[in-house]
Amino acid sequence: MVLPSKLGELSYPYLLNKISGVSMTEGMASLIASRVYDFFIILMIFLFASIGFQDFFQINLFFIILLSAFLIGLTLLVFFYMSALLKLFSNFMGRVSQWVGSKNSKSFQWVQRKIHEIAEDFYAIKARRTYFSVTVTSLVSWIMVFWVFYAFLRGFGIKISFLKVVFGSTIAIIANALPISGIGNWGTLEVGWAAGFLLVGLSKEKAIATGFGVHIVAFVICTIMAFFCWLTLKLHRREQ
Repeated sequence: MVLPSKLGELSYPYLLNKISGVSMTEGMASLIASRVYDFFIILMIFLFASIGFQDFFQINLFFIILLSAFLIGLTLLVFFYMSALLKLFSNFMGRVSQWVGSKNSKSFQWVQRKIHEIAEDFYAIKARRTYFSVTVTSLVSWIMVFWVFYAFLRGFGIKISFLKVVFGSTIAIIANALPISGIGNWGTLEVGWAAGFLLVGLSKEKAIATGFGVHIVAFVICTIMAFFCWLTLKLHRREQ
């Protein structure tokens, strides 16, 4: 959450490798797979939420459904052909290494090998065919996230329905997924949150204030959880 432009995501494969011995490439492949699943679930939720809140839009409902269906189809297409896309990029890096000459080719060849390994690991993940179980698990996880947002808002004294929370926070999540955030993702989440909750009827002041409030509370909770996890790992290593 701290590093800008989603660079903090790279800590996931690094820590998997350091703590559990999972290779960096397999960690990257699982990270890519999990983000594709997340994006698919969020788009599906946004599609149904958009249908439920069509009165808030100034554009045709058919356009919303068509755009959501296009993005969902594109996400599925990327998922099923991710291995091939990564291998194409790996081959491209191999050609680049030939163009730059022997002096700088080693770094490009190293990148090519790693991308090829990620492609193989991603194919192995996809070959397990756990689509249904992982999709259901992701859906349940995101429903729990929305319930947490709902609890935060009720804790702030905002009386709002759960469905409105789903719609408003979905826009915030989509905005937060963009790789344009600054340090701590401050600003990006708040803009998406304010836009989403303005659409469902919150005042501008409440939409902006609750966006910052939820971000601060989530940041503090993640910090506390990270500290206790780090402490547990330290104690576990000492026992070993």
